[in-house]
Amino acid sequence: MRKLLCIFLVCIMIITFMSGCSSDKQSLVEDEVFPASSILLSEAEASKISDKVPIHLYFANEDYTKLKLEIRYIPISEAKKSVNHLAEIIVNELIKGPKVSGLKPTIPVEAKLHEDIKIDGDVAIVDFNSEFRDKHPGGKAQEKMTIYSIVNSLTELKEINKVKFLIDGESAKEFKGNFRFNSAFPRTMSLISMEIQTSVRDTDEDADNKNDKDKESKDTSSEFDFIIEEEDVFIDMKEDSGIESFIDVEE
Repeated sequence: MRKLLCIFLVCIMIITFMSGCSSDKQSLVEDEVFPASSILLSEAEASKISDKVPIHLYFANEDYTKLKLEIRYIPISEAKKSVNHLAEIIVNELIKGPKVSGLKPTIPVEAKLHEDIKIDGDVAIVDFNSEFRDKHPGGKAQEKMTIYSIVNSLTELKEINKVKFLIDGESAKEFKGNFRFNSAFPRTMSLISMEIQTSVRDTDEDADNKNDKDKESKDTSSEFDFIIEEEDVFIDMKEDSGIESFIDVEE
């Protein structure tokens, strides 16, 4: 009788132990299948980007030595139209200038696209009006930031690997006297700062109109009012990117 009782107690202990292990295992499985989210968005923030996709824009930092990424959102319907159309949206957003603090514009506000952007193979052909060049303040650092803010922004699109510039439909030998301007420019990662700025703002017609009115009331010359030591900012782009198109004309 005692022997049977001992066997019965041992069986109960084994069953209890196995039940505990099964419960722990189930808990672990549930944790793996349903991990806790580390990102929380408010209802208002989520609604702003629910029907939009991000575009990546590069603007100059405060001393015009690096490009910093600003992320904006545009309607999905606009992004799906064509690569050309999406490229034009990116350039037009760059012309408007940055929307967050700590970033500087790289394109004169008077600049406009002279013709629609064309895609030739993997090269985007961007044709600006003459104000793009004439209203630019010049200088090696400023020219470099302008060119590569456009190039690096457009090459975020998988269909584009290089950018070629035209002025009023014509290829120009140089931009503002410092660099050659008649070859296609590839993406240059070394100019990009690792800091990212996010702007969850609409790019609809109302927002665009408000932004344009604000810019018209400013003294545009102040947009490019800065002083930089040339020896600190000039980079030999031939060595940096492995190309020959971005070469100091003075050398």
